[in-house]
Amino acid sequence: MIDLRTLRYFVVLAEERNFLRAANRLHMTQPPLSQQIMQLEADLDTPLFIRGKRPLRLTHAGIELLSGARRLLAQADVVVDHAKLAGRGERGRLGISFVSGSLPLLLPRCIGAYRTLHPQVRLDLREGVTATQREALLAGEMDVGLMRPIGNDAGDLSTRTLISEPMMLALPEEHSLASANRIQIKALAAEPLILFSRRDSLYFYKIVSQMLNSAEIAPDVVQEATQLYTVVALVSSGIGVAIVPASARHMRYPGVVFRHFDLKKPPRAVLELAWRTNDSNPALQNFVGIAIAEADRYLQTKLP
Repeated sequence: MIDLRTLRYFVVLAEERNFLRAANRLHMTQPPLSQQIMQLEADLDTPLFIRGKRPLRLTHAGIELLSGARRLLAQADVVVDHAKLAGRGERGRLGISFVSGSLPLLLPRCIGAYRTLHPQVRLDLREGVTATQREALLAGEMDVGLMRPIGNDAGDLSTRTLISEPMMLALPEEHSLASANRIQIKALAAEPLILFSRRDSLYFYKIVSQMLNSAEIAPDVVQEATQLYTVVALVSSGIGVAIVPASARHMRYPGVVFRHFDLKKPPRAVLELAWRTNDSNPALQNFVGIAIAEADRYLQTKLP
């Protein structure tokens, strides 16, 4: 088997056409270079240079080998460069899952900043509810997730809170309550309510249910939905109101306004970043740092 180092020796000699100049270029003495070339010719069972003439000339076999050797060495250089980039987290694949609540501003900011700094990393983006994201992370299908808190179900996952935002009321702009700056929670007693699905959006279902139970309200639920943007879209259609996280304000559905509740401590929704604790992928660590930085900027400028 011919190694890459011997091929490099051959290519340099073929380009210099002189053993002394080639040896100087390779930072070695001439005898070892001559021995390497002689061994290469023996391994191939054919001469590669026409000796006895100055400058050296390639045989037909040498010409053929030179063309292939250059291609092979170039490919080897690319492979090595790619490995170095991957080791710095600048090349490869990164699977990112997310809940719809991260879509309005935070996720685009994270993706945009990451692609600017690491353009050679291929991003595999997948939307999903928190439970599905957790399973995909633990199975190694995804590398990092923007999700709702998983609490004691974290298992082998590390988590970091990105944002904590108050719950607000989304309602049609022509609604009678839209003229108020703050809404009394008891005002929802007679309102048709769009509620998050208990099966697929348990996190928000629990938050909203606790708010209603604390106010002793038996809601008139007209529709259930799983995704945040679906809930806001249904409000836009005029069929009811909904209790949603503050970031929903940036979804910009027509005819929808958002109002704070008149509560001393309104419930808050948390968005977390989660990843496998033992995952050493440098691309993942780069994304974690960028997501944390972008979340800090988001909190400083976009949330109450």
